[in-house]
Amino acid sequence: MRIFLSLSLLVFTLASAFAGRLDIAIVQFPDPKTAEQLNAALAGTNLFEMTNSSRTMSKESDLKGGTVIFAQSLQTAGGAFGSSTRLSNQRADVSGTLNGNAVSVKVEIIEGVKAGLRSFENKVYTGSGSLTGGSPQILSMRIIKGKAPSVVKGQAKVVTYELSTAVIAQYTP
Repeated sequence: MRIFLSLSLLVFTLASAFAGRLDIAIVQFPDPKTAEQLNAALAGTNLFEMTNSSRTMSKESDLKGGTVIFAQSLQTAGGAFGSSTRLSNQRADVSGTLNGNAVSVKVEIIEGVKAGLRSFENKVYTGSGSLTGGSPQILSMRIIKGKAPSVVKGQAKVVTYELSTAVIAQYTP
């Protein structure tokens, strides 16, 4: 029994030592962007360093001003992966697969709403794509258009907005 436990601990330690780091982030920009535009701006950047705050930190003008909705680093050697985390009143469940350079990710953010004892708001972000070249890649993009009331100095207006939300991933072996 001791030999089995020792061998399983050794295998787990070796697998962790050879595992790479998969960085996943969901970033929302206050203006319309395209996937090509963001992929060009992401070339040569490090996703982990860029999303190390609630706002994106980059010298690239296309990446400035983004709000980091979610960011997490996972140790994985490939195959299926998953993680759950809780911050304040939010829970985030991450699941997906990494096979070679192909990745598929699903991030489900569940937020408690103060409208009752058991009220929750559920947001799901999914994306898939190829992670080549070691730079961050856009896995999916969503453009959100809407109108919202705005009051400035007693003057009420209806303003329109257009947000770009991107699921971004980077694999570092």
